[in-house]
Amino acid sequence: MIHSVSAAFVVGSVRVQPLGPYLVRIEARGHQGFEDRETFTVANRAGEPVAAREIRCAGETVVATAHYRVFVPDNAAGLAGVRVEDAAGNMLGELSDAMLGKNFLPAPSALPAVWVLGDAPRVVPPAWGALPPPAGAEDAISGWDLANDAPDVYVFFPRAAGYARFRSDFLRLTGGIPLVPLYALGLWYSRYHPYDEGGALATIDRFRAEGIPLDLFTLDTDWRVGASCGYAVNKALFPDLARFVRQAHARNVRVMLNDHPEPKGKSALDPEELKFRRDGLTSLLEKGADLWWFDRNWHTHLQAPAPGLEKEVWGMRLYRDVTRAFEPDRRPLIMSNVDGINNGRRDAPSHPAAHRFPVWWTGDTCAEWNYLRMGVANGVDSGIVSLLPYVHEDLGGHHGQPDPELYVRFMQFGAFSPVARIHCTAGVHRYPWEYGAEIARIAGDYFRLRYRLLPLLYSAAHEAHRSGTPLLRRCDLEWPEFPEAADSTQYLLGDDLLVAPILEPARSGAEAERTVWIPPGEWQDLWSGRAHRGPATIGVRCPLREMPLFVRRGGTVLSAPQRQASGVPVWPELVVDAYVPAADGAQTRMLYEDDGISTAHERGAFALTEFTLRRQGDEVALDVAPVQAVAGWLPPTRNLAVRFHLPAGFAPVHGDFTVAATAAPRAADLFAGAEAPAPAGEGTVVLIRADMDPTARLSLRLGFQAG
Repeated sequence: MIHSVSAAFVVGSVRVQPLGPYLVRIEARGHQGFEDRETFTVANRAGEPVAAREIRCAGETVVATAHYRVFVPDNAAGLAGVRVEDAAGNMLGELSDAMLGKNFLPAPSALPAVWVLGDAPRVVPPAWGALPPPAGAEDAISGWDLANDAPDVYVFFPRAAGYARFRSDFLRLTGGIPLVPLYALGLWYSRYHPYDEGGALATIDRFRAEGIPLDLFTLDTDWRVGASCGYAVNKALFPDLARFVRQAHARNVRVMLNDHPEPKGKSALDPEELKFRRDGLTSLLEKGADLWWFDRNWHTHLQAPAPGLEKEVWGMRLYRDVTRAFEPDRRPLIMSNVDGINNGRRDAPSHPAAHRFPVWWTGDTCAEWNYLRMGVANGVDSGIVSLLPYVHEDLGGHHGQPDPELYVRFMQFGAFSPVARIHCTAGVHRYPWEYGAEIARIAGDYFRLRYRLLPLLYSAAHEAHRSGTPLLRRCDLEWPEFPEAADSTQYLLGDDLLVAPILEPARSGAEAERTVWIPPGEWQDLWSGRAHRGPATIGVRCPLREMPLFVRRGGTVLSAPQRQASGVPVWPELVVDAYVPAADGAQTRMLYEDDGISTAHERGAFALTEFTLRRQGDEVALDVAPVQAVAGWLPPTRNLAVRFHLPAGFAPVHGDFTVAATAAPRAADLFAGAEAPAPAGEGTVVLIRADMDPTARLSLRLGFQAG
């Protein structure tokens, strides 16, 4: 049970609970009284204590705080007639039951005065969650309480609070975004195809032979008898599924199984239904399967436990609970449909608890340019309007066969997506090598680049867990005052990489073109080395091997040696590309490390290191400082290579450093280690190496001068 730490005020059949300076709960009395238990949607009402007072007026009562006032009619039986004002007396809104529906979350560039979250339907889970009830608790709905549903809303004040505070309040109330295991950030391969054991292993081996990293292989529906219902393994394809999984694991590849679940019991909460689901899913986890793909896109699907609590989010909870119960010390990972996005179309808001159950995909799309454009927008916007930071596409589209140009543009976007998952339907393929050596090299170069950027990606995943900041950051998260920043076709990946996928085919014989909004500050083109000062909108042209990529001057990019599988997110060798700004200033970036798969990080078993790039006059320094260093999750020593990218026209002062060579870059050269060439048009790149104790502070300094 969870209890509010704030005072509560009861007026008639309405209770008002201030939960923070910018959050208040307004609840109608249910059949069982007011509700203080955890619900499906609300995980924690222990808000920040707020000084509030009750003022009795003619016919109504006012609950007043420093930032808002709630007016409740003395005879209030529900939300009708309850109104909210700011502290200055400006009317902000009158409540109604219509506010109980799902809503998109507001954007940082368009914060409303009031935003309302309805806990509807109000469903109270039992202690065992979406699992079969223990002996003696086998009622018709397995201990779930549906009987105290009543209007219950949470009123936020985003404009007054600011976006960061609004998002923090929302996540405190509804629960945080889990940290995904590191392997979720590797490459996934999937195909609706009746692989057998030999064919699946041969495909994994081909990825390895091509030098294309791979972390996860999917068995779509044909792994089971009948290809859709039940959990009996198709022995004609996999005579020993556990053996296949062991052989995949020996190749450092994990296995995901697709489940199109059919209802078994009389209702979603029927003990028979929950037992069937738990036993079936667990039987495959016991054979070594690593994660489940909960797929609602079929002729049969789960039932919803209550009107308004849709099958999509119910299935997320169910599969999560089964997986967590099977291996409680391991982070559960489920892939499910995005609630509200149907085969690429964003039709409705997601359930406000959906962010607790990553990861999500947008359904069966097509190998067409407009689906690529929708996919980029879905991935970028979902991190804001639904706080879903792992929304991703079937790379290449589900239906149809993309031509080489569209295929490459899909894969380039995938390399800079929160989840990189290649997928297609029966009768077509997405194998890079089937497109010829040149296309395979380009696609492979981008996925190899993704793996070199795993320190950046995993640190961004930790930030999503810590604060809700998505991996793909629409620019209005940082620059809400600029209308151009809300463009959902470009984004920051982490703090300092600006990515603008190509979304239209090149004209015959020409390079692809698009416009890119350059945010305030200086941003360097990673291909040409040219620096652009924003805010400005520029036109870019890219051959097929390139996509628009820029890096913030003043920022840093963390990378590691090439891997063919994700491994463990501890980096004994680390490269820091530090882009020296044109003016004095400092920026701090974080490196996050842990074991990559367990829940030990929730108990403090992780390491956090600050990297601060600081320019003052003709000197630049990179200061490395451990914030939290936990024995066991840090290497005994770290080989650090720092590449200072000087502004054009400046040269280093003589000292213990080397100067990088220059070349016309390819994706294979980007963040490819200490000796990687710099773009020919960039300023001087200076390399300094240091072997360091990762638990100690380190400062590397470089003088430079015009010349």
